[in-house]
Amino acid sequence: MKTLLIGAGAIGGTMAVLTKNAGYDVSVLCHSAATKTLIENEGFRLHGVKGDITANFTCYDSVDALQGETFDIIMIATKYQAMLDVAKATLPLLAENGLVVGLQNGILTNSLAEVVGRNHAVGVMIGFGATRNAANDVTMTSVGTLVLGMPGGAHPQQLDALCEMFNAVLPTTISNDITREQYSKLIINSCINAVAAITGQVLGKCIEDRRAKKLFLAIAREGMYVARAMGIKVPKYGKLLNYNLLMLMNNAYYNWCCQLVVSITVKAKYMDVKPSTLQSLEKGEKTEIDIFNGYFVEKGKQFGVPTPVNSLIVEMIHEIEDGKRAITPDNLSAFEALI
Repeated sequence: MKTLLIGAGAIGGTMAVLTKNAGYDVSVLCHSAATKTLIENEGFRLHGVKGDITANFTCYDSVDALQGETFDIIMIATKYQAMLDVAKATLPLLAENGLVVGLQNGILTNSLAEVVGRNHAVGVMIGFGATRNAANDVTMTSVGTLVLGMPGGAHPQQLDALCEMFNAVLPTTISNDITREQYSKLIINSCINAVAAITGQVLGKCIEDRRAKKLFLAIAREGMYVARAMGIKVPKYGKLLNYNLLMLMNNAYYNWCCQLVVSITVKAKYMDVKPSTLQSLEKGEKTEIDIFNGYFVEKGKQFGVPTPVNSLIVEMIHEIEDGKRAITPDNLSAFEALI
């Protein structure tokens, strides 16, 4: 399948290298001519849990440069703020039965479908971690699974072909309810991104703080209350994170168990990880907090569920973006009255 990858950051770069290394025809649309030249001259390098791999790509630096090309798969791995504009701009490049795959962390499949059509939009639950080191250099920090799905549980033949392609990278399944799968990842993403972003510490370090562990659980609990109001049955994430235990918040034993699970999970999978929100803040860029914790806040208002912890997280990170608040572990103290 002829594939175009747009947004070769941590997630996009990892997917591009691994699919190309598996023998698939993958091209990359870069954000600048300088990045295009760098990748063409040096290749794109991937390090980490899958080993050291360098892949070479045909690159483009503008949609105009792609005139006359068509692709069976267009993977969009930009930040969510740019996703819909990119999808609209590249839609003329999509083959008649092609698929547009959103590789953002968040619940955006229906928004993508509004632009490209429900029979073309694919959402993904991304179960691996990665960090961008440079424009052509990414470290894959953890392995996991991938889950694909289309709005309404649609399952055309080309979705099976996409699943086969992704299976060459990581174990991949197809879900008839991609939202519930993405919600499961959204909870853990909202926890790890928020706690690291406000403290400025890698996850293995900040989770040693009792306040951070309590905040981690409080973020997740609010997310589960919102899910219950929305009628979403959230599956557990990975082997250990059974979010339903979080609903037993008044039970001291289960609270202790949940904190233990959080510590084990973070130290096993995210020990030295610096999540994307903290990376963005350190670069002076806008974050994706509005589709992480902000999603719980938005849906909480819609369904009448209080979300004071996540509301304060969103407010705090926007203050950091605007230069009105410092990144420091002392930010954890602001949540003590809420948790």
